[in-house]
Amino acid sequence: MSSSQPPSGERNPLGLDELIAILVAFGTMGAILFWVTGRNPDRLNARNWQFPAVFSQPAVTPATPGILTPESPSSDLRSPAATPVPSKPDVAPVAPLGRILPATPPVGVIVVPPKPIARSTPNPAITKPKADKPKVGPVRFSDVPDKYWARPFIVALVDRKIFADSTDNKFRPDEPMTRAELARLIQRMSDDKEPIRKPIDFKDVKDKSPVAPAIDHTVTTGYLKGYPNNEFRPDKNIPRVEVIAALASGLNLKRSAKASKTLQIYTDRKKVPKWAVDKVAAATEAGIVVNHPKRALLQPNRTATRAEVAAMIYQAMAKKGQVPAKSSEYVVRL
Repeated sequence: MSSSQPPSGERNPLGLDELIAILVAFGTMGAILFWVTGRNPDRLNARNWQFPAVFSQPAVTPATPGILTPESPSSDLRSPAATPVPSKPDVAPVAPLGRILPATPPVGVIVVPPKPIARSTPNPAITKPKADKPKVGPVRFSDVPDKYWARPFIVALVDRKIFADSTDNKFRPDEPMTRAELARLIQRMSDDKEPIRKPIDFKDVKDKSPVAPAIDHTVTTGYLKGYPNNEFRPDKNIPRVEVIAALASGLNLKRSAKASKTLQIYTDRKKVPKWAVDKVAAATEAGIVVNHPKRALLQPNRTATRAEVAAMIYQAMAKKGQVPAKSSEYVVRL
């Protein structure tokens, strides 16, 4: 007949055989542990121990401080995998600048820090220096040396385009001047002067002639006149006295009250035509007359050279205030 009492909760003490088996088992485990730690002591480093994922989750901090109490037995137990993960805030991800190194690298590993990212700086723009503009040197002519007596006048008028017919790097200072060439020079020096006379229809100057406008200008502005029989004679070499008289007329120089006395400065004053006495005296008093090689030698009837005309044209422009006055030993001064 079976007993209705439950079995007793008391356990029988271990026997000698069981104690010996337990000691042998623990000794064997100790020997194995000793053997493993002797070959690789780093195995005991706590940093190399791996635990189940359940122990690697961060501890949950309660929202409000208080005493932590265990959950009631009726609460559902959740597995580590079912634990809800809090959502990440809406923050734009930031790209790492380089490879992230572990906080504590393994023993024996050489860590090379990543190279800093060089800031891309554009190369400075290389600007080529601007080429200097070629400087215009002084006017030079092979037939007008530096010490030539009329060089200052010639250079000044060529620079102002009054003389514009120089070719082959030559000025030809000693060549004769024609009436048509003088008309061109006067037109360039006085192109702003208003006409005071009517034009003359010269029978030896064609309308289509290239010098016709210059001749009309010099006649209407009072510089030049024609010859009898309605002739201008454009190709005739002009004498010095006509150059002096033309400049005095065009500048409207006043008639000299002491013409005879003024002409006493010239040793060849008797050669001055009667019609030109007052003009030559007025031009002399105005400082327009230039004589070379002797200042006292007028040579009124000799053909004027290009150099002599250049000197007297410049002096006429200086009288009008168009150019600065130049000092020369060949300019006649009273």
